[in-house]
Amino acid sequence: MTQSMSKTWHGVDRLKYVWFPRIDYDKCIGCGLCLLTCGNDVFRWYPEGSLPIVANPGNCVLGCTTCAKLCPEDAITFPDDPKKFVRSIIIKEKVYPIVKRELGERLNKYPDHKVSTGKAITDISIKPEFSKWHGVNRKTINWGPRIDEKKCIGCGMCVVQCSEKRSVFGYDEQRRKAVVLVPENCMVGCNNCQIACLWDAITFPSISEVRELARKLIASGRIKEELDAKLQQNPHLFIELPCTSLEKTKLNQ
Repeated sequence: MTQSMSKTWHGVDRLKYVWFPRIDYDKCIGCGLCLLTCGNDVFRWYPEGSLPIVANPGNCVLGCTTCAKLCPEDAITFPDDPKKFVRSIIIKEKVYPIVKRELGERLNKYPDHKVSTGKAITDISIKPEFSKWHGVNRKTINWGPRIDEKKCIGCGMCVVQCSEKRSVFGYDEQRRKAVVLVPENCMVGCNNCQIACLWDAITFPSISEVRELARKLIASGRIKEELDAKLQQNPHLFIELPCTSLEKTKLNQ
């Protein structure tokens, strides 16, 4: 395995908690969608077996299950229910003072994410780099968060839980409410904001449509083309594993 990066999650030592994907190789078809999906460098590619490898488990975002939700063969599992896992950390570690500080820093860095009551949100749109998902027009994909204002208490967790480069959420400082700015900027399959919301104020559409689309993209060869291109451009993603003589025999069969 390669070395994992030590990080914090809202002030909590990431490596204090065990959270990473496990691959069932009896189910895995080696499509590579998990490697393409993950933005945290968790996976590597084993060329001899044409299979993904969990090489940097400590890089996985606490509670994230995006790779598992998109896997067409249900070959990826996690050690616990993500909501139960993340929410227990939030309560145990008392992260909200850090979240409040992170929210202020985010809004200062991106003042256009501040939303006032009655102000039309017209100056933020879907970003070009997120306008397509494996060649499919992002606007045609039914995936993005919705906020129930009656349940939202304005803690800001969803705002800082989401990657700042995506501009999915804004914040209304007058009403103390989170606001969805551009749902299409949301990473397809990701619902980390929903998982971390203690008040269940965030909902997402069913993942079934997205998974069916993923199956079609794999069947069409699109995912393989993107995987091959990524591996060619990033040779560090290849990994070699020690094999026993028996394993070598199986690989050569």
